[in-house]
Amino acid sequence: MVRAAAYVPAASFEGVRVAAFDEDAFTLGATAAERAWVDRDRPSDPLVVHLVGEFPPVADWGFPVLLGRGTAEMVRHPGDASELARVVSTVEQGGEGPALVVAADLPERAAGGAGSPPSSFGAGAVALLFDSSTKSNPSRYEPATQDRSAVALALRVGRKGQDRVRKEAWMGDWDVAPAAGRRIDMEQTLRGANRDLSAVSEGAYVPRARYFENLPSRWLFTADECGECHEVTFPSRDSCRRCGRRDTLAPTSLPRDDVQVVAVTTIGRGGQPTEFDAQVQAAGPYQVALVEVASGIRITLQVTDAAAGELRVGDRVNTRLRRLYPMEGEWRYGRKAVPRSAGDALSRSS
Repeated sequence: MVRAAAYVPAASFEGVRVAAFDEDAFTLGATAAERAWVDRDRPSDPLVVHLVGEFPPVADWGFPVLLGRGTAEMVRHPGDASELARVVSTVEQGGEGPALVVAADLPERAAGGAGSPPSSFGAGAVALLFDSSTKSNPSRYEPATQDRSAVALALRVGRKGQDRVRKEAWMGDWDVAPAAGRRIDMEQTLRGANRDLSAVSEGAYVPRARYFENLPSRWLFTADECGECHEVTFPSRDSCRRCGRRDTLAPTSLPRDDVQVVAVTTIGRGGQPTEFDAQVQAAGPYQVALVEVASGIRITLQVTDAAAGELRVGDRVNTRLRRLYPMEGEWRYGRKAVPRSAGDALSRSS
């Protein structure tokens, strides 16, 4: 195993970590996968992604896009602890790589009604990166009686620190306390999450083809750098914004984490674009931040995991892939700004 990454949502309800209104199994897994895929650039290697859990259809094409791959072999598995142990053992013994195992647990939001906490350990995701070219001790993911999900098993193993010598291999939220999260109104969260995807959007229409065309910029903050005048153009538009050259462009990645807020505003009821009507009705006002990701390049992002008015100019934030709004019968996804937290550290603190 090269790296293990965990993501636990910032919100909690009744002492249990729960997903926010704009999170689903795909976005949970996406955050864990991005943490595990740090500084990897092996486009020539075939990639196998094992999905352990109930992921929405977007995961089949979304993970290859998120990892900067044109294609990847996607394999789905049930989301229980014994299946994660079996998948990890199979990958380690197979001698092929790289392989990414992503497990996500999203307990039924409405289980027992809005006033009851989820029945399992809570929401979260883990991503385990394997590569046959890297030698390491075999992972010991034997499920115990208390492990009811793959994520619960992986978090238990991670907390024990089975590889304390290589602390840089452990990233993210391994040691967060379930009850220490940001308390949320579960009823509001349910109203915001359980949207009718068949409804016709009243907002600005973005054709599905255009949405897919812009995903490298929307999801990865991919820009074009001109080899002639060295101007960086974002979002990518197939021509340099300064000199207009097309034949000298090369893709470059802009920072997605630890970026600075240069302006922020709160969108109150009635001021939101119509595609966010349901969100505002469910959760109230939200913030929009202008962040500087590179010199002269600024991006406008909706703020999540924070109360309206909480974010200030000068704060540093990370960005996460989240659900935006439904259109054409499916959720559209994009980057949002989130406050930096202890779980954003590049390696374990213990």
